[in-house]
Amino acid sequence: MTEGNKKTVFGKDTLIPLGMVVALCGGVVWISTQLTNINYKLDMLEGKLEDQWTKRDMENWGLKLQMGNPEIKIPNLNN
Repeated sequence: MTEGNKKTVFGKDTLIPLGMVVALCGGVVWISTQLTNINYKLDMLEGKLEDQWTKRDMENWGLKLQMGNPEIKIPNLNN
């Protein structure tokens, strides 16, 4: 048989490995997407933890403002 007469045929021997490759690629994409979503959610949580403005932070800022500007009256924080 010459090279010009060969046909490319997808048979049972070809389709099973091809299906496994497609399934593997799909699994990799799905896992990658899930990990990206988890990473995004963790970044959002870390950002929220870093951006907290507590009562102690407010008191410290008020004291620094008052020490730097004695002519300004800063009200005390009460509960």
